[in-house]
Amino acid sequence: MLVNLVPVAVEANPGEIEGFAAIVFDVLRATSTITTALAAGYQKVYPVVEAEEAIEFARRIEAALAGERGGEKIPEFPHGNSPLEFWPGNNRDNDSLVLTTSNGTKAIRIASTHAAKTFIGSLLNAGAVARAALQTGWDICLVCAGTEGKFSLEDLLGAGFVLLELIGIADSLPQMDDLSVAACNLASYYINAPLKGLDEGRHGKKLIGLGRDMDLEWCAQLNRFEIAPAVNNGYVCL
Repeated sequence: MLVNLVPVAVEANPGEIEGFAAIVFDVLRATSTITTALAAGYQKVYPVVEAEEAIEFARRIEAALAGERGGEKIPEFPHGNSPLEFWPGNNRDNDSLVLTTSNGTKAIRIASTHAAKTFIGSLLNAGAVARAALQTGWDICLVCAGTEGKFSLEDLLGAGFVLLELIGIADSLPQMDDLSVAACNLASYYINAPLKGLDEGRHGKKLIGLGRDMDLEWCAQLNRFEIAPAVNNGYVCL
């Protein structure tokens, strides 16, 4: 089994993803929020790139609407991109959720356009998504969203935790590219302090500055959920 890693989704070469089982990471916070929302009872999450598109689509299908830009809730949207808004499901106003974010929903769109199958990865579901990707029998591409077109520490860390889980269950050691090896080493370094890894990244520090400390604490929970969300016909579901 081959494993490669795309450090910034918008710079991905389609050939790096085509035919692979892709796992997308926007640990702070889109993929963590999608995982949490589905665990809380949402049946479908639609990742949408543009805010106006999200508004119109949510209205058309009568879905809940959530979105952020620059780490903050889009003013006219009922929900932002904090996973805590969707747990433990008290605010669930619909079975479907339309979500648009600065980086993560675009990364999901890119991966799902090219990959054989696309999973949603985070620290919250690292073990479950590793098992699901392995069970496909395909080579695996780890797609990191990044932040505003730049590499993000927390996405590489999320990919590394999934890789550690994968190595622990695979029959043989996967053939990893150099970035995948780096992700493994990063996760090994932070294995006993995942929150520290999120706190030390550029985007993590920005969210802390916006008063989102509790979001980071939530997103740093390793293997909180035993679910492996996947993209199916444009939406994410279990």
